[in-house]
Amino acid sequence: MLPEARYYRPAEKLSWLVKQFEFITYTGNEALTDKFVPREDVAIVFHFRNRPRMVTPVDQTLPPVFIAPLTPTANSICLTGGIDSMIVICRPTVLSRLFGINLTPGSNIWVPAPEKLLLPVWEEMRNGRTDAARMDIFAAFINSLCSSGYVPDDTDRSYELIIQKGINIQLHDITEELGVSERTLQRRFRDRLGASPKMLIRILRINYLWGITSSGGKIDYHDLVFMGNYFDQTHLIKDFKSITGETPETFFRRNLRVARIFSGK
Repeated sequence: MLPEARYYRPAEKLSWLVKQFEFITYTGNEALTDKFVPREDVAIVFHFRNRPRMVTPVDQTLPPVFIAPLTPTANSICLTGGIDSMIVICRPTVLSRLFGINLTPGSNIWVPAPEKLLLPVWEEMRNGRTDAARMDIFAAFINSLCSSGYVPDDTDRSYELIIQKGINIQLHDITEELGVSERTLQRRFRDRLGASPKMLIRILRINYLWGITSSGGKIDYHDLVFMGNYFDQTHLIKDFKSITGETPETFFRRNLRVARIFSGK
């Protein structure tokens, strides 16, 4: 039995922060373990019943509310029955500025949530009966924090430029278009994203290839190198294994249904 995953786009008035709402429920008896593959965004995660357990790189039960930052490598997670979770996918530079937090993952791999802000929201949403009710509660909370409207700054624009340009962009193209030095760009991302621009581009490439490659089919490395804008096959395999922990051959040939749910695909 697979977990049930439901995805919703946010209302326009919330899209300055939220990219997607994800809800996962699981009532099966079987323990399900697979990977969360790094994404180019971050998430506020709410667990209302049983909490999943992170298996690697750190063996620990996840807290009821936390922030999942942009990480350079895949994490293995185990679900057991009784899961009722809400995941709010956010624009990282906006979230870090709004909450005044650093998104660099510590030894726990997750970032502690600002409890005074988020625990009352978690409590209210836990009593919500529907996905829509929970999304409304969250939207009201976020808009109360920024009632006058959010104005993007240079760091937000830097992040969005990389996301919009996608896998074909080079770092010097970004610095040239923004009129900033590479050192300035690196500093902005370290403070507000918790990762470098180069790491963001690498993660974009992996997720792009996952989106266009079907599981179980023949792996054409020539096509993957070309589509992912890699230098050569060695570059592709090294980068892919560094982030997912598996070669493209191994990753795409196995059953990825659970990994897709864990990774919000």
